[in-house]
Amino acid sequence: MEDKKIKEMVYTSLLAALICVATFIIKVPSPVTNGYTHLGDGFIFIAVLLMGKKNGAWAGAIGAALADIIGGYSYYAIPTFTIKGIMAFIMGIVIEKLPDRMRYKWVAGAVLGSVWQVFAYYAVGSLMVGNFISTISEIPGNIIQSAAGIISAAAFIGVFKHTPLGKDTLEC
Repeated sequence: MEDKKIKEMVYTSLLAALICVATFIIKVPSPVTNGYTHLGDGFIFIAVLLMGKKNGAWAGAIGAALADIIGGYSYYAIPTFTIKGIMAFIMGIVIEKLPDRMRYKWVAGAVLGSVWQVFAYYAVGSLMVGNFISTISEIPGNIIQSAAGIISAAAFIGVFKHTPLGKDTLEC
């Protein structure tokens, strides 16, 4: 039992580090959102597929928040921690609730989690600037970010299927 817990902590930590690197290093600046588009969301989706909703949410929340802190967006670290964690958890719930015979149910979960993310970043950004009108322009950039995450997850799933953890969990 303790070995299983330690193994989960190690995998969750490794995925958090991978999410941080994929968010911080591999990015395309976005003048629309004053942020950037990155591959981190794709690795959050993969973390949920590999580790389940709870550990996937922890990995996503920690990795994305660390990337904000390292990248100079520390004022977004707490909102990011919350938003990305909930996004991953939503994805995990959708995967659990949809029938097993549904082949790409992870995509439905990623889309619903992404809808949450777009709405949540709009709300947080609006509260930060004190205006719900001017931040509407950030929505398209956040939609592109979410779409890039889903596409990158689909591209990398094949690679992760061949890892020891992926052999047991990825049946996409």
